[in-house]
Amino acid sequence: MPELYDTVISFKQLSSDFLKILDQEETFDVIIHVGDEIASESFKAHSIILRTRSEYFRAALSAAWKKKENGFFVIDLRGMSIPHAIFGHVLFYIYGAYLKIEKLGVTEKLQLLKAADILMMDAFVDYLEADLIKTEKSWVNEKSSEVLYVALQISRCKELVSLCNDSILRQPKTFISSKEFLFMPHDYVVSLVERDILGLDEIDIFAAVIMWGINNTPGISLADDFSTWTADNITTLQSNVIYLIQQIRFFQMPPDDFMKKVGPLTRVFAPELYDQVVEYHANTQFQFVYDVQPLRLNSTIIKENEEPALISYWINHPETDCDLPENLPFETFDKIPFDFHLIFRCPGNELAQTAWRDLCYNQGPTMTIIRTKNQNEDEAVFGGYKSISWSTENHDTHIGGNGFIFGYLWQQRKLLLPWMLRPMLTVSKI
Repeated sequence: MPELYDTVISFKQLSSDFLKILDQEETFDVIIHVGDEIASESFKAHSIILRTRSEYFRAALSAAWKKKENGFFVIDLRGMSIPHAIFGHVLFYIYGAYLKIEKLGVTEKLQLLKAADILMMDAFVDYLEADLIKTEKSWVNEKSSEVLYVALQISRCKELVSLCNDSILRQPKTFISSKEFLFMPHDYVVSLVERDILGLDEIDIFAAVIMWGINNTPGISLADDFSTWTADNITTLQSNVIYLIQQIRFFQMPPDDFMKKVGPLTRVFAPELYDQVVEYHANTQFQFVYDVQPLRLNSTIIKENEEPALISYWINHPETDCDLPENLPFETFDKIPFDFHLIFRCPGNELAQTAWRDLCYNQGPTMTIIRTKNQNEDEAVFGGYKSISWSTENHDTHIGGNGFIFGYLWQQRKLLLPWMLRPMLTVSKI
């Protein structure tokens, strides 16, 4: 492909030539102040290149066109959350259209990502996002809370947000315990608590919502004794968390947890809701005003999309083959005709057969699901359904109810078809 080769060579030469301009001090006509009150630095550049490469600089230079100081346009970026230590890399990219990115640490890349967004450099944002996903995936998964906090501030970083979400949903308790969670935007916290599949107990979701609400309510703090809050404090906190509170399945909480851990904070939400939940736990046939939301599936393996609907379809149609229905049989999670209750969860390296038996025997119909991951971070999920209880009574016989086993792959956060499905007329051993 000689044309492509020639294009690459031409680009490299052009990039090299423009970087040489960055060293030509006699032609500079812009001074840029970068940093904060503690530390700052001044950089020189060329207005024509800045205007061409950045929408922010184009607007800033238009406003400063008649305000030269000693022959220079002056742009002050101090206080704009751009560290002076990384601004040299920004200028390098503006002139050369690339970075020596392999020499940068992940923290520097995140700082550059924020700077690129502030300076309205979309191509630079895309360049940095692609690098983080391609070369820093392990770090992003490990520090998903920190990365998500940055990525959510940048509208173009949808793929990075998606990658962080996948990681967070595998370890949601770690996420809601992180300091970054306390600073997440309201819309993101809403999207989290609205999920019908979330690997958290409702009491933990409630605690996280309250902590987030306190942290985002002026005049109160997490260190306060809440009995000292004023009526105005309570009203402001209520307005911050009212919708989030409505998404919590209080009616699904164990009564003791509700009374001990939610009861002391009844001032935060509507008194009638608290009274309704108390009445419900005393009498499950009680006719209440509030809609009782379906039980949330406490799982870090199943994703909230096609999986629950298709698994439920298979349970209803054990005679089916590998072909999938043309349309999803259940439009939303709450329309699935089964309640899923988590009875056992364990990391693979800690899995013990005896522990599984102790918790899963004599439980009625069960679904067992295992997730694995290869070196490319692609996931495979395997599982099996049994229509009657596992028990010692039928363990050594061939009479154990019907069911099926299944498996599917996720590659780069997308479901890979076809699925594997094998009906089984009898299931007896594990």
